[in-house]
Formats: sequence, structure tokens, C-alpha cells
Amino acid sequence: METEADGGVYFVSDLHLGAYPEVERTSVPLLMDFLDHLERQKSTLYIVGDLLDFWFEYRTVVPRYPFRLLARLRTMVEHGCKITYVAGNHDYWMGSFLSDDVGLTTQTEFLDTSIGGKRFFISHGDGIAITGEFGYRLLKRILHSRAVSTGFRLLHPDLGIALANLISKMSRKRSSRNNNQPNLEAFIRQKANEGFDYVILGHLHRPKLFEVGRTTCLVIGDWIDNYSYGVFNNGKLRLERWKQSQ
Repeated sequence: METEADGGVYFVSDLHLGAYPEVERTSVPLLMDFLDHLERQKSTLYIVGDLLDFWFEYRTVVPRYPFRLLARLRTMVEHGCKITYVAGNHDYWMGSFLSDDVGLTTQTEFLDTSIGGKRFFISHGDGIAITGEFGYRLLKRILHSRAVSTGFRLLHPDLGIALANLISKMSRKRSSRNNNQPNLEAFIRQKANEGFDYVILGHLHRPKLFEVGRTTCLVIGDWIDNYSYGVFNNGKLRLERWKQSQ
């Protein structure tokens, strides 16, 4: 059981850094400001997938682009913040780097955890958002396979990352940023029957906080159009937006 951090427990998802350079002139400074705020409070942070538009762990190479952000997360951990990363559909091959070198707790599937005495189901949510799309699910299974991972490592990193960016661009065309959100009520009722008090989801990009019976669902939104995040503090879950220094 995880106790509620004095500085609150925060949830972010779908930053897709590297995908929208024009947006990142605004979003990255705001993100760093947000992380400074969390570090000052020694908050707990859950990153619920797709921090970067593409993530692949080579055995001996770290991609250059996310270095500044990963170093920032490492500093937060060293200063007392607990950070958990729940993999998203753009986190194709997560290895040990984020846990061993950055200091994050990593989870490749959903997370079932207790915070402040309440039971939380935390998932990126792409399997929920795109039910019934056989082509999408087949592509995801192929991309996450050991054979593809092994073959990808044989490519020079410059070529591999360029190819991965192309794949991520294709995936974004199917993303729920461009489509209506599905009806989540049946899924939330199922989680309520399983005993969850809160359901936290990413992937859908459009922020929403709502209740189904006694279970509260937070669709976090994104850090592209909305700069939205969730915060659980003093036994309450809120949906907020980070627009300026706070």
C-alpha cells in the first residue's frame, strides 16, 4: 500500500515529445516548470504512457533527444520524488534503463495499487480505446515482439530511430486525439465490480473526470493541446491544467 505523499500524487500522460516541435516551444518549458513544482513539494508522479513519441532501449546507446528530460526526472528522484512509469502504446520496448539509470519504477501493463487507502487502476488505456480494431492490435503485437526488437537492434541507431518515428507517425493517425472518445461506462462499471475506487487512463487525449456509481474515472488528457493532469490530495481526485507558473 502506498501512502499519499505530502505533496500530493500527480498523473500525466501523452506528452509525445518529439512529435510536435512547434508545440514543444511552449509545452517543454511548461513541463519543466511543472516538474520543478512537483520536486519542491516532493510529490509522487505517475507518468501514464507516451512520455516520448517513441521509446526504444538499445543495450549501449541512449537516444540524444530525451536526455534533458530524463536527467530532470533522475534529479527529481534523487531529491525525494517517487516516479512510476506505466508504459503506453508508443513505448515499444522498455528495458532496464528507466529503472536502473533514471530511477523510475516501471510497469509494462496496468497497475493495481492502493493510494491513501483507496484502490487505483492505472493504465495507458489504448486497449480500451481501440477495442475491435484487429489491424491495430495485430500491429501492436508485432511491434512489441522479441523478433522485431532483436532485428531493430541490428540497425544503426540513426536509421532505427528514423524508422521508429515513421511508425509512431502512422500510429498517431489512428490515435484518439483525432477521434471521438469511446463510451467508457461499461468498463468503469466492470472495474467498480472488481473493487476499484479510481480508474486512471491516458491515451484518449481529451481530459475528463466523471463518476460511474461510486467509482471515479480520470481521463488525463495530454500535454499537447490541454496541458492537463490529475492530482490526488487530501483524499480527493482533481483534473487540472497547467498554463503558467504556479
